[in-house]
Amino acid sequence: MNALFEYLNEQPELGSYTANIPQKCIKNSKGKRVNRVAITAQLTVKVAQITLKAKTAAGSINVVYAEETNATGKSDALRWVLLTSEPIDTLEQALHIIDIYAARWRIEDFHKAWKTGAGAERQRMTEPKNLERAVSILAFIGIRLLQLREVMTLPLYLRKKGLIDEAVGIENQRCDTVFEQDEWKILQQHYKVRGHDGKTAPDMKWAYKSLAKLGGFTVSERNVSRR
Repeated sequence: MNALFEYLNEQPELGSYTANIPQKCIKNSKGKRVNRVAITAQLTVKVAQITLKAKTAAGSINVVYAEETNATGKSDALRWVLLTSEPIDTLEQALHIIDIYAARWRIEDFHKAWKTGAGAERQRMTEPKNLERAVSILAFIGIRLLQLREVMTLPLYLRKKGLIDEAVGIENQRCDTVFEQDEWKILQQHYKVRGHDGKTAPDMKWAYKSLAKLGGFTVSERNVSRR
């Protein structure tokens, strides 16, 4: 492996790339769960073609090498070595390989929404075909949960960037811009809006809180003050 890194480091830079790495819960050296903060990483991109040898055969494969240049410490630097059979002759082709790899965070989020949020892991069916049908239906629910999460957490990211007016604008817009009528009507049956006529859709801020309560979130003075 060291020989591979040495060879890749000798290759000329093909270009650069900016990657947004999301926050993730990880285990530290002591086994304790901690949050790895979200970062924006600057990476240099290099490519090469290498030969993999086995006892009876050998074959060539393309490599895309992306290394972080703005890390605070050497041990924290990102280094992605991506093996591929796709062409890597241009920077655009190399970035396409990196984009495919970077999609894994979205895939992990989908699996979490599918297995935990939609309840695919909680199914206790004895027939494999019945289980397959159930989790297939729940996959669509998982996608919808992921869509709603991304839309409704957008104001949070806007606030972090100082775009307060834009965040408030999203929170105050009618929730039928995101929710189907059946969806917000069902929420309204659980959590009625005080003083609302019940005919028009309430705002997104109400929908966000109502959906969170439906999922088991408990409003307290602590999390309200942090909001």
